[in-house]
Formats: sequence, C-alpha cells, structure tokens
Amino acid sequence: MRPVTLTFAAAILTVAVACSNRTADNIPYKDGIKHALEQAELTDVSVAEDRDKNTVTLGGTVHSDDAKQKAAQVAKGAAGDRIIVNEVSVRPVGVESDAKSMASDIDAGIEKNYKAALIAHRLNKQHIDFGAKNGVLTLKGSVATTDERREAQTAASNVPNVQQVLNQIEVKR
Repeated sequence: MRPVTLTFAAAILTVAVACSNRTADNIPYKDGIKHALEQAELTDVSVAEDRDKNTVTLGGTVHSDDAKQKAAQVAKGAAGDRIIVNEVSVRPVGVESDAKSMASDIDAGIEKNYKAALIAHRLNKQHIDFGAKNGVLTLKGSVATTDERREAQTAASNVPNVQQVLNQIEVKR
C-alpha cells in the first residue's frame, strides 16, 4: 500500500510543479514595465504586451534618441524574457511636426526598400506581410521553409534605416 501512496503523491507533485511553471512563464510584465518607465521619468512612453507572441511594444513619443534608447533599456530590465519592440517616436522640441513627417517618410521608404529586397531574394511570391513604424519593420505571414524565414529576416535587417526587425513569419509545411 505504501508504494502506491508514494507514487500517487509523486504524480500530484509533478502535476503541481508543471502547472506552476506554466503560470510563471505567462506572467504579465506590462504594469512592472510601465512603473519602471515612470520611475525613469519616461511617462510619455506607452506599453502594450502580447503574451502569446512574447513581446512588449513601447509606443508614445520622447524628445531625443537618448530617451528612446533609455526607454528600451528600462523596459528590458523589467521585461523578463519578453522581446522589446521599440516603436517610440522621437520628436525634438520645436520641430515636432517636421519630425513626424520625416518619420513617416522614412517608414514609407523602409517598406518600399523591403518590397524590393523581397523581389531581389525571390521571396515576393511568399505570403509575407510587413509594415514599418518608427524604424521597426514587422514581418508577418508565412513561408515554406525555415531558410526562407531566415532570408526574409536578413533582407529586412539590411534595409536602410531599419532599427529593429520583429519577425513573426510562420513556417508552413
């Protein structure tokens, strides 16, 4: 009777540990990151979290590139293993309108250059959707092989003015 009891107790313990690990991996980080940004006096930076994709996206506006970089560093420190996507817009004081227009033009240029890169790499027939926002090029859709996924990522990284690539392309076999 005793071996059965020990086996049953071990099984219950294993299930409990597995459930607690699954919960720990799915901890929301948004509030902690927002608090850390507020402590760093970066109150205009917004935080969005997608736990399914393991990403935290920073948005909003700051007045300098240094502040944008600081926001990313603060978020990384509070985000655990989440991927930080830094879509914060830089708008220097006094030239906010010009900066917004310039950022929009740069993002449009990134998208056009990436479209050309897909054609050059013969990936334009794949189901790759993409968009640029404040220097972040997000890739979505699907490709047939992991090599094509990697090639799409590499092509995106080599596009002028791309500061970060978020590759969410799935491999469909």
